[in-house]
Amino acid sequence: MKKLIVLALAGLVLVSAALFFPLTTAAFAATTTHEHSMDECYSDYEQCRENALDLDAPWWKVMVILTVCDIALGKCALHL
Repeated sequence: MKKLIVLALAGLVLVSAALFFPLTTAAFAATTTHEHSMDECYSDYEQCRENALDLDAPWWKVMVILTVCDIALGKCALHL
């Protein structure tokens, strides 16, 4: 029974990721008029990290925001 639940949850994660990511990249591409250069990606990343580290928030919220900054850098670098 536990294996069935794990497989069902894994299937839901994969299906939701497959449905969500193509939609977000298509919507992002429709609203973007130019692609970012790597210099712009890194400057946005540095600004995001500085803002996250300057927050007066609990450590776990800062870590979540830093993770979002890392993901945004990856998306920018891959032009997604």
